[in-house]
Amino acid sequence: MTRSPKTRRIPFTSQQIKILGTLASAVGLRMLGLFLVLPVFTLYGLEFTHSRFLVGLAFGCYGLTMAIFQIPLGRLSDRIGRRKVLLLGMALFSLGSFLCALPDRFPASAQIFVLIFGRLVQGCGVITSVAFATVADYIPEDKRSTAMAFLGIPIGVAFILGVIGGPILAGALGPASLFWLTGILGLATLYLLGRFLPKAALAQSQPRSIREILKSRALLRLDASGLIMNFFMATFFFYFPLIVTGQHHLPMSHYYTLLLPMVFLSAITMFAITRGADRGWGRPLAALAFLTFVPSAIILFRPATFGFDPARLTAVVTGGTLFYVGFTGLEPILPSMVSRAAPENAYGTALGIYNSSQYLGSFAGGSVAGALAHLHQPGAMMGTLIAVAILGSLLMWRTKEPSRREPSPE
Repeated sequence: MTRSPKTRRIPFTSQQIKILGTLASAVGLRMLGLFLVLPVFTLYGLEFTHSRFLVGLAFGCYGLTMAIFQIPLGRLSDRIGRRKVLLLGMALFSLGSFLCALPDRFPASAQIFVLIFGRLVQGCGVITSVAFATVADYIPEDKRSTAMAFLGIPIGVAFILGVIGGPILAGALGPASLFWLTGILGLATLYLLGRFLPKAALAQSQPRSIREILKSRALLRLDASGLIMNFFMATFFFYFPLIVTGQHHLPMSHYYTLLLPMVFLSAITMFAITRGADRGWGRPLAALAFLTFVPSAIILFRPATFGFDPARLTAVVTGGTLFYVGFTGLEPILPSMVSRAAPENAYGTALGIYNSSQYLGSFAGGSVAGALAHLHQPGAMMGTLIAVAILGSLLMWRTKEPSRREPSPE
């Protein structure tokens, strides 16, 4: 008598819970450090230079090095093990954070460049793809989407705590204190990973070549989907303060009144979506998640189309909630599909390529949003987002659901 249907309903083992808790805590603490500085970074950078270009370079170069180092560190984790690379990444992240807190200790002409260098070092400490690859190492495929959703929860919580607490702490202790706190959080993550993440045996076979992975059409479609997902994410967070503060005059300290209901509602739908994905519905659910971006874009930029009063924040909450529902649904499903489509000895490499695509999507989304906002073309931005969302949905429909491997015996 087959037991596979029941096996898929067995809860996580104690070891799996311990690993997921460690990884979720590590990712959450790291992201909290990043989100704390987001609202005040521009003002902090202008303390060291009058050039907004250099401040923008300091802000953006972090994402650039993250995109560059996702693949090398993911591939390195396939060779020497996840734990070592996670520890290395967090050490670099903490070092970069402390450097970002120290520009005022250098000559005035060098201060902004110290900040830029610190941000570059921060970006070298990427752990996202390696953390997701670690989940793929320990969690069977029929529970992997749910497991990866656990890694998404602390990211959402960190965002809320960061954008709310960052300005408060910066006002009380100064912006540099946020980078000191970020570095300390990185050290706390080092302790968690070193103390609680087990040392896994290395794979006996050599990792697949990058060229071989890039030949997979399924993986390429998933990489493109990750790029599109982050394209929408970057444009949303670029325009959110412009709409909420610029049009509705809501101060930053009150952002939580809008973001909390968005995150709460999307957390409920995220687990419903991931449970469906673990039952084999990942591809159609991902396609539908992309389509939720369409009404989100229309409501945010043309609220009257759906009968919303443009003078009220109801449209922002509704459009933002639809964005969060789609984004939080895609965030665990896509890497789970990547891990199932990738060869077993290339999880880190495949997820590294996927995460690099995501950061390139963030760069592209921020650049396009900035350009169209400068030209005062909200209609063009809305049309671009609708087209991008439909493209993402079509990519999902054309991507075959990765076949499930038999779970290894516990």
